[in-house]
Amino acid sequence: MIFWKFYDRVELGIGLLALAATVVAVLVAAIGRSLGMPVTSAPQFAQLFLIWTIMFGADLAMKSGGHIRVSALFDLAPPQLQAALAAVHAALMLGFLAFVAIHGWLLSLSNWQRELGASGLSYGLVTLAVAVGAALLGISLLRRLLTQGVLGAITSDGDAPEELL
Repeated sequence: MIFWKFYDRVELGIGLLALAATVVAVLVAAIGRSLGMPVTSAPQFAQLFLIWTIMFGADLAMKSGGHIRVSALFDLAPPQLQAALAAVHAALMLGFLAFVAIHGWLLSLSNWQRELGASGLSYGLVTLAVAVGAALLGISLLRRLLTQGVLGAITSDGDAPEELL
């Protein structure tokens, strides 16, 4: 349990740092343009930090059950059917996340030599966020399945678990 508490705090910290870096990069780009001295690499840094912010944010939403879902028909189903549908939903999500993680990793490897605009960084860092984000989402979904069961993991109302507070 201590490991997961540390893991969650580190992940939250990295996500917040990526968000702050996105804001700073956009601010530097805007100020540079308004002063007539554009910082040509600032938009590329903003893109890089934004994709990482999105991936960490998506995982934080997964941990708390905060992703949007349409459950009108699901709620009308009998409990046994709800459990079966939740199991299928979880299996499809895990399969999709594994697919995205594997192909995101391959995409990042194939983009590693490509340069990210004027920044001098590898475009592989941008595409790597997809693979890492999918892996993090898969880990969080598995954690929810193990702690809340299949029905609880899929139908949670969006309250943050205590370990994230």
